[in-house]
Amino acid sequence: MARGMPVTPTFPERSVKPGVISAVIVSVGLSSAFGGGMGYSVLRKDVTIASTAGVIRHTTFRTTVGHALTEAKVAWEPGDEISPALDARLTEGLTIVIRQAVPVNVTVDGRTFHLDSSAPSVAEMLGRQGIALSSWDRVFPSREAGLTAGMQVRVVRIQHKIASEQMAIPYQIRSSIDSRSPRGIVRVLSPGRLGLKEYVWKITIADGEVIARTPIGWRLVRRPIDRIVTVGTQSLIASRGQFAGKEYFDLIATGYSPFCCKGVDDVTALGVRAGYGVVAVDPKVIPLGSRLYIEGYGYALAADTGSAIKGMRIDLGFDTKRQAITFGRRPIRVYVIQKKQRRK
Repeated sequence: MARGMPVTPTFPERSVKPGVISAVIVSVGLSSAFGGGMGYSVLRKDVTIASTAGVIRHTTFRTTVGHALTEAKVAWEPGDEISPALDARLTEGLTIVIRQAVPVNVTVDGRTFHLDSSAPSVAEMLGRQGIALSSWDRVFPSREAGLTAGMQVRVVRIQHKIASEQMAIPYQIRSSIDSRSPRGIVRVLSPGRLGLKEYVWKITIADGEVIARTPIGWRLVRRPIDRIVTVGTQSLIASRGQFAGKEYFDLIATGYSPFCCKGVDDVTALGVRAGYGVVAVDPKVIPLGSRLYIEGYGYALAADTGSAIKGMRIDLGFDTKRQAITFGRRPIRVYVIQKKQRRK
């Protein structure tokens, strides 16, 4: 071999057995077949679609809920509620629920409106409309009721308020006898004062109307003070004149006539006809049926009473209203000619 010539290496001959080649081919084929089966099972999904129309099972190679529904030819409206959402990824065994919107009427806060809702319950539907409910509010049907087509939903607003009310407590009248004062004269030593009691109520209001008043309690605000009076018992006896020895009274007199005013007719308490010579008295001072002589008026019969004739008052009868008005109001002296005994 000449210097400078390249040297070509040589290798010993190798032989490949046919059995080895066959094993390699079989291995590659099984690997490809296994990989293809795994890919098919990953892409294929069995899902369940539930709606008011029923429940269907669908097999798909789609990737989202919306695509699966379209492929299964399941229709939905824009107001329907779909769970999971249309763009959610499909997974094996997924259940897709379609809750269809139904028309309902809602009455609340003095107004009524219509809407379509897919909410699962009345409470959820109201919440989606921004209608807040307190724990006191009443909802018809119940908050938990599911929505149905044509349902009438009413919300009654309930309020509770605390109110107080003061009521007068009447005072007692304590009277005593004053033998030094003329009979029938009443003197007030203490005017008395009404007491006050405060009642507390729980007021229940439904849509602005009071439907219940529940008493909670009461408290004494002010105690009453008794009225203290004295009643004279001393008889005044004329010492001289035509009626010497007769009892007399110094009274305040007014005039009245038949039908002079509301509630006054021509029949007196004793049943005699009203008019001149018939007078109204306080029976506690002058007993009914007593015969009297009245200075400036004449003889009279105590035969009538009046709501305003109390104590040292007397009402003189006249035949006409004009005569009664002309008499007016004045002090007079009344002599008891014949005193009628009081009934026991």
